[in-house]
Amino acid sequence: MPKIVDWDARRDEILSATWRVIARDGIARATIRAIAREANCSRGIQAHYFDDKADILGSALVMSHRRVVARMQARAAGLTGLDALRVIMLEALPLDEQRDLEAQIEISFWGRALGNPGLRRLQHAEFDRFASRLRAHLAEADSRGELRDGVDLALASHQLLVLIDGLSAERVLYPDRVTPARQRQMLDELLDSLRARSDTAGMLSGRPGRLAGAGGPEGRAAVVLASSCKLCRTDSAGYVRLYVNFRFRHFRHKP
Repeated sequence: MPKIVDWDARRDEILSATWRVIARDGIARATIRAIAREANCSRGIQAHYFDDKADILGSALVMSHRRVVARMQARAAGLTGLDALRVIMLEALPLDEQRDLEAQIEISFWGRALGNPGLRRLQHAEFDRFASRLRAHLAEADSRGELRDGVDLALASHQLLVLIDGLSAERVLYPDRVTPARQRQMLDELLDSLRARSDTAGMLSGRPGRLAGAGGPEGRAAVVLASSCKLCRTDSAGYVRLYVNFRFRHFRHKP
């Protein structure tokens, strides 16, 4: 009888092999030959699933994101408002070995996207999709009275995304500085800056409401973002590109 091949599973194996090559050798060395060797398949088999190397890399990125989203949905089942948002954010942060690997792959793609318009468009689409998800949870929290008056939902979702990117970059480059406990602390500080000040609203989320303090919520959020991601301190698109290039090269050549 002819051998039955699970084509979807074989495709996933190739993409998983792509992740391993990127994490071990860097994205610059993730060649079609290296991926085929890691996946124990021929280049002809690769060509059955993917048009070229860019297609493989883009598919690997999307598959990584989809697996993260599946974990988020499972963990947030039955939760609402800020409780659901906090669980989703924790799944996006590099808090364990699996999520450390995901962060390494994500950071590797940043440098690649600078010179690849197609990959950059893909990352923009993924960014917008996740931002919409965060905004939906913030809107739900707002409708439940969990947010303080005047919270800009678009800005707040952007702040949460910057927190993820900043902590992921710091974790990849300087893991000892960004422990899981510190990541949780920084996330909670940012969420508290959005939270309604009344004790009643705090009880809705299972956490005490935070009273107004020195510096105000905007100041606390600014401190969190500035300490979590140096990209926040840039003042021009050109400098952002230089910064990402520097970080990517440092990571790629890290011993």
